[in-house]
Amino acid sequence: MTAPAVPGRVVAEFGTGYLATRVLTAERGYLWCRRPGHARPCPFTPVPDAVADAARAWTAHGSRVVLGAPGPTDLDNRRPDGAGTWRQYRVPAPYSLGHVLGNHAAAPLAWAALPRLLHQVGTVLRRVHTAFAGSPAPGGPPGAARVAGWLAGAPVTPAAGRLRREALARLGGARMRRAGEWCADVAAGGTGERPVLLLGGVSLGSVIPSPGGDACTVLAGEELATGHAAFDLGWTVGELAEFRLLHFTGPAGGAAAEHCATAARALLSGYATAPDPDGPRHGPADTRPDLDAVARSAVLRILAHGVDYAAFVGWRDQLTEYLDVVAGLLDHPMGTIEGPPGAPAGRRTGPGTEEQ
Repeated sequence: MTAPAVPGRVVAEFGTGYLATRVLTAERGYLWCRRPGHARPCPFTPVPDAVADAARAWTAHGSRVVLGAPGPTDLDNRRPDGAGTWRQYRVPAPYSLGHVLGNHAAAPLAWAALPRLLHQVGTVLRRVHTAFAGSPAPGGPPGAARVAGWLAGAPVTPAAGRLRREALARLGGARMRRAGEWCADVAAGGTGERPVLLLGGVSLGSVIPSPGGDACTVLAGEELATGHAAFDLGWTVGELAEFRLLHFTGPAGGAAAEHCATAARALLSGYATAPDPDGPRHGPADTRPDLDAVARSAVLRILAHGVDYAAFVGWRDQLTEYLDVVAGLLDHPMGTIEGPPGAPAGRRTGPGTEEQ
């Protein structure tokens, strides 16, 4: 990891019970300082030395992965298990692609560049997965584990319990069991290929665009895991599908929804066409992502956002709209990529860009 930088003034602060973020000025750009939220069930994952060393090579057209360095401490919120420790990331902007999707008029260059930036994220992910096709990180992705626990009846808050009761009524037992089976498959590392190092699910809230929209920085290291390469891709595809199916709906949202669909296709294209930095003999023979596995992970991502919102923010009636969309996608998961006709209309007032 790089040496800690000296933080400047706070320009933004946001988060949930799962993840807290402070953005500060720095000598060159900004520092994003993040720590586990007060209700987070586990600390950030450690970053193996081999992964930290390899991260210097994980770039694509100027885009890169930053794994973070020890950051400033907050003694009032530090927990004995170390879960309150801050990590800091040097980045070029005070906002993420999650913020851009929530208010794209405020960052028009990044919004226009969204497909290009997601293509670069796909290329970066390919390099990560190729570098560690045999992962040094223990355990499966925490996001899928949280959904699995919730499905099994272990909600962590009354709001999460209420969401589960609503899910039993709206999804039905068969769909709930199907989602659980998909979580179990993710936990087992998938089938048909060697497990790889996962960044743990790349959130749009962790992708920071450059001011000119020509490159981006991917914040990672907090949820390193081992599993099927499709999981990382599906986590991002799921967020784009969530905006498309729940927030960019109706005639007014048509162009924005198509922009999100184009960005999802660009992510998958960037992954499939990324050159193997070690030559074609060293990487897997087929670099095309397993679209069925990507789509299943994307559905789990949408469900996870609803579950996490209820658990770490609170109840909103619009959460039931998430369940209605998830019900259809559990039947037709490729709708996360292809966009099923007649998808239920959502509202912009539902859970949106809060960091998870």
